Amino acid sequence: MLWRTPVIDTVVGCDHDDYDEMLAVWYPSHTAFLELPDADGAELMFTSRRTCVANSTILALPADRDPLRP
Repeated sequence: MLWRTPVIDTVVGCDHDDYDEMLAVWYPSHTAFLELPDADGAELMFTSRRTCVANSTILALPADRDPLRP
């Protein structure tokens, strides 16, 4: 995880665009991300996520740049 922060308000969006927090997670490759369901402990992780997370959005960002620099 690169960083995590609470979300205080949705500035532009609809009522369904309401989030409690935002996370930035870096994966070494697209393949590594796609292999998550087969990783050790994945079944428990996905079960916990379904229990705790009502809505989420996953965004893919460019892989050819430092994720902490504009």
